[in-house]
Amino acid sequence: MPSRYKVYVIALAVAGVFVMCLYDWPATAWNHWPLIAILVALTLIAENLAFDLPVIGSVSLAFAFDYAALNYAGPIAAAIVVVAGTVTLRDLREHKSAWVVAFNMLQLPLGVLLAGIVYLELGGVPLTLALDTGAPAQLSLVAASVSAVVLFTLNVLMVSVGISFARRMSLRDVWRLQNTAMYSVSFVGLALLGVLMAQLMLAAGWVGILLLLFPLAVARQTFQVYQKLTDAYSQTIKSLISAIEAKDPYTRGHSERVAGYARLIGEGISLPGPTRQTLEFAALLHDVGKIGVHNDTLMKQDALTQAEFAQIRRHPDVGRSVLEAVEFLEDVVPIVHAHHERPDGTGYPQGLSADEIPLEARILAVADCFDAMTSNRAYRRPMSLDDARAELLRVAGSQLDTQLVREFLSQVSADGDIESLVERTGAAVADPL
Repeated sequence: MPSRYKVYVIALAVAGVFVMCLYDWPATAWNHWPLIAILVALTLIAENLAFDLPVIGSVSLAFAFDYAALNYAGPIAAAIVVVAGTVTLRDLREHKSAWVVAFNMLQLPLGVLLAGIVYLELGGVPLTLALDTGAPAQLSLVAASVSAVVLFTLNVLMVSVGISFARRMSLRDVWRLQNTAMYSVSFVGLALLGVLMAQLMLAAGWVGILLLLFPLAVARQTFQVYQKLTDAYSQTIKSLISAIEAKDPYTRGHSERVAGYARLIGEGISLPGPTRQTLEFAALLHDVGKIGVHNDTLMKQDALTQAEFAQIRRHPDVGRSVLEAVEFLEDVVPIVHAHHERPDGTGYPQGLSADEIPLEARILAVADCFDAMTSNRAYRRPMSLDDARAELLRVAGSQLDTQLVREFLSQVSADGDIESLVERTGAAVADPL
């Protein structure tokens, strides 16, 4: 395990000690321990039924039980409930590193305690404490809402930093690959279920917990269906890319690099997350139409004849036809179809100009052009990074969007060579001739 990760785990331990010792925690109503014990058991079950995220880590329904404990019996009880789910049977079977186990046992309770402080400072009173002191047992919606956001945010942040240190990845790449934003709406639902569960526990005891087990099971199924659809989407795209690369070995890795460059531009101009994802998928699939181009034409080392060039120019139309048959790729179709259009109107297949060309297609054109210049092709050697920069500036305004060229060059200015740039995008470096 990297030393930075170990230092991070130790820092979490120190932070936990400080939080426990320095805050004046209210008394925990231990006379309600049977219901707290049920939450402990349910958390343990939920964590053992968790499913994996794309990079590392997992998603479970334990968040609802953790948050119910916070509202029902307070931060200390919630921290105990959370700890119950930090070591699972899977961890034991896979002989997880002691550092990973320690990380889970520290970051989850620390997040609950910090969220608990926010809850208490905003006027929230645990339901059992209010009941035992004779005060009205009602939740503060403001305290409950803000503390839920704090708990989710702290969990995402601490886990992301841990993954970054463990995998030696940038935080940006971790967030991109985990796609946490897509799960945040579901976690809001789990928080609401946690609040409702706390209220039902107060009113009906353990029966209140049972009433919510069915909707929680439905929520878990929804998580799984989303993950399976995402996996199917990715596998479909990978299959199409494999078909393209089988036709033209000189472009192996080209689509992944173009997607990486397009992502840099999209991030630089602050495209919304869903739009960036669509852009990346379009970049991965932009050459799918080359399936309809003869191998002899793709691999030809001499100048293309007029008929061969006409065949190449048809590949955006062929790509559109292929992708239109797949319903969940409909947002990608206009981008792929227009990625060879030019601002001056001399591109193909429609002769669109300037803003008539979709923004994502203009971004894709810059990324595609740059990788075409800096990677090996059957008919020429790759350009150097400096020569490629100069060529992008030369064709800006005519072949490529000037603003997007400048944005891309500002993104790559810190890289001294192609390998460094490609490594930053997470794609594969082009094979030498």
